[in-house]
Amino acid sequence: MSKTASQFDTFLKEAKDFNANYSEACSKSGTIFMKGMEDIVSTMVSLSQKSAEKQSKFFKEAMGCKTINEFAEAQNKIAQSGFDDFMTGATKISEISVKVFTESVEPVNAQITKVVEKATQAVAA
Repeated sequence: MSKTASQFDTFLKEAKDFNANYSEACSKSGTIFMKGMEDIVSTMVSLSQKSAEKQSKFFKEAMGCKTINEFAEAQNKIAQSGFDDFMTGATKISEISVKVFTESVEPVNAQITKVVEKATQAVAA
């Protein structure tokens, strides 16, 4: 009977430790995620500001056109630049997002891996 009580006490201690460690891992994950979201939002704001500045410049350029051909060329330049900026920005945001999600999951993943390894060793014993 004392062996069973000892096993139960060990189980309770391990469950308590798991809970504390898992909570800490979740907290770390949340902190990493929030910092990453700040980076994403900051990048988006920066990209938007640059785009607005370019659009303003292009608008002034288009308004200074004297012929339809000049205006068409300016419009083509605006459209191409807008598309290029969009693709560059989307790629940058995508890369940051993947990095943020990968890094934010890591503390929880590490904690779960420890628990699974410990459980596997306990079953094998």
